[in-house]
Amino acid sequence: MAEPDPHEDGAKVASHTLAFLRALDRKMDLVLETQARHTERFGRLERDVAEVRRDLTEIKSDIALLENKTLTAQTEILSLLHRIEQSAAPAIDQFEDAPPSR
Repeated sequence: MAEPDPHEDGAKVASHTLAFLRALDRKMDLVLETQARHTERFGRLERDVAEVRRDLTEIKSDIALLENKTLTAQTEILSLLHRIEQSAAPAIDQFEDAPPSR
């Protein structure tokens, strides 16, 4: 029987090791590509969420401004009604004090 050559066995082991390492390298590249895509998507999502938060803040401030305008308009209406009532009260008193007409 021929004795196996240790140099040939070493070459086979090295070849198999390199093939295994290349397979691991391809898998690692695939994982890194996938991670890069997901990182980009998460970045976009974070940016979109920040825009939504900013928009909601603007909407809240717009609602507060509209509420203030509504309250101001209501106050003006009430003050006008109060002035009308005050100016109408003397006229009603004069009408009641006037002698009955025939």
